[in-house]
Amino acid sequence: MTGSALLILSVVPGCVPTADFTILRDEVRQIQADNRKLKETDAELRKRLEEQERTLKQDVREVKSKQQGLDHQLGDLSRQVEETSRRVESLTARLEESEARSQAKAAGKPPKPPSLEGASVLTPTVAYNLAYNDYLKGNYDLAVAGFEDFLKKFPATSLTAHAQYWAGEAYYNRKQYRPAIEAYERVIANYPRSDKIPAALLKAGSAYAELGDAAKARGLLKRVLEEHPQSNEAVTAKQKLADLR
Repeated sequence: MTGSALLILSVVPGCVPTADFTILRDEVRQIQADNRKLKETDAELRKRLEEQERTLKQDVREVKSKQQGLDHQLGDLSRQVEETSRRVESLTARLEESEARSQAKAAGKPPKPPSLEGASVLTPTVAYNLAYNDYLKGNYDLAVAGFEDFLKKFPATSLTAHAQYWAGEAYYNRKQYRPAIEAYERVIANYPRSDKIPAALLKAGSAYAELGDAAKARGLLKRVLEEHPQSNEAVTAKQKLADLR
């Protein structure tokens, strides 16, 4: 019974016996007290729920922040690995060049200067690294010429897939995206077991994105995630896919 009901009972004497009125009044007061407790409990529960929601949102933000940090570290590690690989390839070329000169000197012959015109008497590794060094120096025109010449003269070596990929990279850096895509697609089609496949898929997708072909870009970037999910390129592909949406 509400307070208004209690008031009516109090102003209409004789409506109910005095004992019944007292009991009824006490019951109303008890209900009112219980109602206040329920409201207090409800308010407390709502407060706890809001605190839990704030805590959960903060935890989500922290997890996202940590994930972004890990993605950044993976990207840095990928670049370091690639740079180390470049240095190893460059040192290998220097070593082979030095050995060739030593052998020529031991045979009493003057060593030939390492030039692409003399590629027919050079090893594939030396010819490859001559072009690769041009790429590292930013001489992309010379790098394209060097890698294309390498591919003609050494079409079936352990370095051929890499030469095809770096030719694509040289074209890409010259913003010649069509020939870059053609070079990357040759890697994908002709050397399916090459360790350059994830990078070729990623860069072909990036080149299509530069040309404004978002559909083909997404298709290639998704292949990186689906076929090479543990590769370093998968991190970059995931970010690029997000940027294309």
